[in-house]
Amino acid sequence: MRFFQKRLSETQVFFGARARYLYELIGWVTRDETDLHFMNYGYSDGELDTQLILTPQEEFERYSAQLYHAVGGQAPLAGRRVLDIGSGRGGGARHLHSHFGARETIGCDIAQNAIRFCGKVHGGVPGLSFRQGDATALAFADDSFDAVVNVESAHCYTDPRAFFSEVRRVLRPDGAFLLADFTPPRCHPAEARLHLVDGLSQAGFAITAITDVTAHILRGLDADDARRCREIDRRFPRFMRRFARLWAGTRESWIYRDFAEGRRAYLMIHATALPAVDAPGLPRPVDLPEPAPAPQTAVA
Repeated sequence: MRFFQKRLSETQVFFGARARYLYELIGWVTRDETDLHFMNYGYSDGELDTQLILTPQEEFERYSAQLYHAVGGQAPLAGRRVLDIGSGRGGGARHLHSHFGARETIGCDIAQNAIRFCGKVHGGVPGLSFRQGDATALAFADDSFDAVVNVESAHCYTDPRAFFSEVRRVLRPDGAFLLADFTPPRCHPAEARLHLVDGLSQAGFAITAITDVTAHILRGLDADDARRCREIDRRFPRFMRRFARLWAGTRESWIYRDFAEGRRAYLMIHATALPAVDAPGLPRPVDLPEPAPAPQTAVA
């Protein structure tokens, strides 16, 4: 089992077409589990644990809701138009919309089963909607959002630079890109962080803040471990339970061990969309020659 986990820890299991298939499968298995609204690892910092007031539904998945709250709290969202890419079961988009007062929030996910679920569970919330879409080819107009959120989803994308470019395209200048995810396998966290910063810079972003929140993720996983194991045993068929526990970040999972032993880090980033003239990866205006200096008039 330990060898199996080691091999998994060195492999990007949820990646590309494989990730889409697995999330569609998970969505189908849990299609009637209408009380499960989140799929992230969760977050605990002590302060949110006691001070954040949640709805009864969110309280059931408190630590996962807290991760979205920590990410969304990096930038003002009140009255803004917000896009949540990789919105999954919709709990995060709904939390951003209701707790931060967004004018409109759209959740976008590649998995059709997830979009169907969100329409069924969150369809009655004014100003909140969900659409199927590809993170690297977004079906939204240029400069159409004030903030883009992406929580624990970008590690699945085969072309992160195309994703960053698409986010920059749909964001208005000075818009906020709020990203939270873990570093990939076989790459030291410090090196992964440099690659991430470079990719964002090339896409036309300035890094406003980047924070290593691995300790808060581990604390959330520890606090939520018993509930996750219990819910997996209750909701998944027996042949899927071991895989589900590995996927859910329980204490027996490879990702938990990687976090605990420093092989991977979990980063939270706030990046700001630069105007096109300042963005290194975007077209610049043609440089015009400097005007010739005005002739000097001789003074007698």
